[in-house]
Amino acid sequence: VRNVADLIEKHGSNIWFEKSAAELWSLVKPKDWKGAEAVAKSNDTLDVWIDSGSSSRSVSMRRTELLHNVAQASSLRVHEASSPREAGGGTPALPWQADLYLEGSDQHRGWFQSSLLLSLAGNGAAPFRTVLTHGFMVDADREKISKSKQGQGVYEKPQTAEAYVKKWGADIVRLWVASQDFRNDIIVSEERINKVAETYRAIRNALRYQLSNLYDFDPAKHAVADEKLTGLDRWILGEFSKLETEVIAAYDQYEFHVVYQKVSQFVAVELSAIYHDVIKDRLYTDPANSPRRRSTQTALQRLVTGLCRMLAPILAFTADEAWELAPGKNVNSVHESNWNETKFSLSDEERQVWVKLLSLRNLILMDLEKARKEKVIGKSLDAKVETFSPYSFHHVAVENQEVFRELINVSQLKIEPRFPLIQPEAGHGERLGAMMNSGTVVSKADGQKCERCWHWETDVGSNAEHPTLCGRCVGAVTAFKA
Repeated sequence: VRNVADLIEKHGSNIWFEKSAAELWSLVKPKDWKGAEAVAKSNDTLDVWIDSGSSSRSVSMRRTELLHNVAQASSLRVHEASSPREAGGGTPALPWQADLYLEGSDQHRGWFQSSLLLSLAGNGAAPFRTVLTHGFMVDADREKISKSKQGQGVYEKPQTAEAYVKKWGADIVRLWVASQDFRNDIIVSEERINKVAETYRAIRNALRYQLSNLYDFDPAKHAVADEKLTGLDRWILGEFSKLETEVIAAYDQYEFHVVYQKVSQFVAVELSAIYHDVIKDRLYTDPANSPRRRSTQTALQRLVTGLCRMLAPILAFTADEAWELAPGKNVNSVHESNWNETKFSLSDEERQVWVKLLSLRNLILMDLEKARKEKVIGKSLDAKVETFSPYSFHHVAVENQEVFRELINVSQLKIEPRFPLIQPEAGHGERLGAMMNSGTVVSKADGQKCERCWHWETDVGSNAEHPTLCGRCVGAVTAFKA
């Protein structure tokens, strides 16, 4: 071995190609050799992991760093100011160290190990800052999916991501991968990908809804200050700020499946089931420049750009497509943007108000559904709701009565303190019984239906020029004409 080392030191490794097997053997053969003389060159590597294990030297190091003395890691260090990354405990990072090595769990005794050993021996430090390992792709029978497979004597083509991308598109495949807890083996099946595809469509529809309602919004001209936002808009931005904090923490821990779970839950519940549904009235029927409508557009602009940032590492194409259409962005691509440095702040007191309002909303929605099944009303806007609120909720409900009417999407709402004091007059007995049983009476709304906003109002027809509109819509139409 020493003879081989001396030969390479003097002539370089190219001597392997310049000399024949016999010539090489004569140069390295021990003087007292008495064994066989016939030798042949081998094309095999001594250890297959030597090549891949030393890859950091060709991938991560610059030429000046490759010329350092063996095991002198300090010569590769740079001043802290030239490298923003730091190791734990404040130790300056090595600029040639990779941020992440990623491979399957079988590489603990393969690439990870050989990379670590070779780098420690040659450079005095590990070649990576972090190691992330994952399980294997398995089919429905939990058999490992290999790059190639020999089945019943017939060679099967390798199974790659290309077939899945052609069928579902790159972003759906990326979202499916992100939805899996990669620390375990991942089951590949069309049924599972189809379920994730439904989540993708929900996310895309949410982005589309937000963008479609920002067509006339310029943040520089129309944005509303935080303290002037409506309570509903403040609530959704507070919830989104909390989500953003949780998502960033999950990304930092490489828990992409947690990002998927939290974002999909937020889109399905807070956005689609509550916020997007409630704001339709103010977006579609308020005057274009009304404070309430501009407040909601301010929130939508923050939501859509925030969601794009949040989704960009996973839904790379969808996020960039939506970002391109969003108003008020400061860079051309979402992949050039950073997280918001300042988060929207919602006080604990204000958050508790919304916890109570949404809890009360859930109760009344059940009463509305019951009235719908009993044919008392058709849609919720056909309803007049009279309800008593629990003592602890009453002041919150009364102080936010108009907001609460929006939340349950009815035309008329009356909130009573606890149980109402109703005299036993004609017709009151049945109404009192209903309130005592459920706390809510749902009846047909008073007045006539406005053909523009579909609310039932008692002032419909009061304007001769617009006999089919309510007073609010008359004001909106008049403002539009002006």
